Amino acid sequence: MQQEIQQERFTEEVARRLRQLFTNSKLGMQIPVVERHRLEGFMQAGIYLGINSKAELVQLMEEIHIEVFGKTIAEHKAEAPHAWVFEEIDYSPYETPAYVRNQ
Repeated sequence: MQQEIQQERFTEEVARRLRQLFTNSKLGMQIPVVERHRLEGFMQAGIYLGINSKAELVQLMEEIHIEVFGKTIAEHKAEAPHAWVFEEIDYSPYETPAYVRNQ
């Protein structure tokens, strides 16, 4: 029960942050890189802790994007590739501790 409440709270917070970021982007505001990375890190922490899966968060991002922009992420990227605020970053090299990677 407690875990379900935490998952719901986390998901609501991710949704709030995505909605804010997409809304600001739609209004033409420049999104600071630090804000994008903070949100990506927050989402990655949820995946790491097992609160949500990557697929669930990708789906949430897609839903919020459609809500704000009225189109899918793929459609938006195709129409205005320079306006897309997220980069797909492969964090898998960092899943191994630094002391192991540096040997």
